[in-house]
Amino acid sequence: MDQAEGLRSIFKRQQCIQKVRDYHQQIREAVAHGKTQKVSQLLSLLETAQLQLEATYDQSSKWVH
Repeated sequence: MDQAEGLRSIFKRQQCIQKVRDYHQQIREAVAHGKTQKVSQLLSLLETAQLQLEATYDQSSKWVH
């Protein structure tokens, strides 16, 4: 792995972390306001965001070896 690829990986991971945090906040707000339909949609988006975040860790473990 070259340095540029490592930096791209770090930035991608940070973007994914922020996306997960944003969805958590949106879910809390939707629950607080009783918007159950929106909660369901946000939970699906959160699951996708978490899988994308996990993928950034899977990729970095390949580069360590």
